[in-house]
Amino acid sequence: MSVFAPATPFADFIYRHFRSVHALKLGLALLVAVTINAIWAPPHFIWSMVTIVVIMMSLPQVGGAIEKSLQRAIGTCLGSAYGVMLVATVDSYWLIMSLLILAVSLICFISAGRYSYAYLVSGFTIIIVVGDANHDTSEALWRTANILSGCVIAILVSLFIFPIKAKQDWRSQLTHAIDNMAEVLAQHLKAPANHDLDFRAKLEAAMKAVLTQKKLFFSLEWESKTLKKHKVLLSQLANKQVRLITLLELLPLTRWQEEDKDAYLQINAVASELAFYLQQLAEFVAGKAQQLPTLPECLEQELQHRLQLSLASATIVASTTDLDAAATYGEVPQGFALTGYSWLIYQLAIAVEALYEDIAIIEIAYNKQPASQIMSGKAD
Repeated sequence: MSVFAPATPFADFIYRHFRSVHALKLGLALLVAVTINAIWAPPHFIWSMVTIVVIMMSLPQVGGAIEKSLQRAIGTCLGSAYGVMLVATVDSYWLIMSLLILAVSLICFISAGRYSYAYLVSGFTIIIVVGDANHDTSEALWRTANILSGCVIAILVSLFIFPIKAKQDWRSQLTHAIDNMAEVLAQHLKAPANHDLDFRAKLEAAMKAVLTQKKLFFSLEWESKTLKKHKVLLSQLANKQVRLITLLELLPLTRWQEEDKDAYLQINAVASELAFYLQQLAEFVAGKAQQLPTLPECLEQELQHRLQLSLASATIVASTTDLDAAATYGEVPQGFALTGYSWLIYQLAIAVEALYEDIAIIEIAYNKQPASQIMSGKAD
């Protein structure tokens, strides 16, 4: 099923109440750990509960919980293996501590990027296992086993009890960003000349939504093979949203005189179509439309032609003498203002078209259509 397909009522309920659901799931996972401890009472079982809290508290999504659990498990196993090897084979206290410090320092040096949490866990597990170098490895092994059991509990609860999917959060954030951008463009086009409307709040909300999308990329890879294959495309899609937000930030800075109102209204008539296309795209991403809306063929060329026609009615200061005179008296040549404004609208059209293309590729990939259709994704 496509990531843009309408969410089921159950999934929609979970997403709308994800904070309460997340708290409930964490409590259930701890209850499972407490029950195991009550039945078998393994030594140092508190580490299982600590692991559950560390993994689940900050990562409600299934994909995030799986990745952090695996990183913690791998880091724990590697750190425990090294620590046990030290206390089992080395008798000298100072030699053990020297090798411990060397290992932790090396881990600190190479720790970076996506798997930094695994390095961190590996480092402090070595310290926990070695302890005061008393050569008792049973405590270390029990701690390792309990941490691994906590990872298993966290994964199972995340997967099978009211699963909170990163895919739905990503889609919601994408919808929120596009919807805010469409609203900003529509409000600007309806406003009178030289308006002082402040769009910063909406554009900042759109930018926060884009940043949230980026934070979900790793979780998406664990939840969807399709999105994992297109992880570069997800990054490009986020960057294109940032570009569109940047262009929209320039709109309130545009100004024109009353005598040029007709020319600007003609340009805005072209731009209003872009706002309509953005709104349609937001509805599709939100699952309110079954099919991706289509853009006109050769949208860029068509808009460029229509913008040039709208500029024909404007008075353009062309001669060097007129330009110098305008600069002397502090006047801004309206011809250049109109040209710059039409260029801005044209760039908005290119950005909107780019969003359509990337989303069309993702939709086609989910539908498993031939790759040849991806190149014509605008019409699919």
